[in-house]
Amino acid sequence: MGFVKFLELLITAAGFIVPLAMLLESEGLPGPEKRAAVLAKLKKQLDEVGLNFPHWAERFIDPILGLLIDAVVAYLNRTGFFSHGEQSPAS
Repeated sequence: MGFVKFLELLITAAGFIVPLAMLLESEGLPGPEKRAAVLAKLKKQLDEVGLNFPHWAERFIDPILGLLIDAVVAYLNRTGFFSHGEQSPAS
């Protein structure tokens, strides 16, 4: 599997993050626990639909998906998708 295919898989995975983050946002978990729960559910969802990452990336997949989760949630926070009590630094 080439690097471009790997990037396509990451973009597909990003689409799964939004509904998972919305679901877990309502549970009121602290940030690190919420992130870990989204990561676990994301990996399960990707496995269920048969999206497999290349073997060379398997040992790095948790940190890579964790960074992807952080990036998607940061973007959603910046755009006001989630309503929190504090403003983002860009505001």
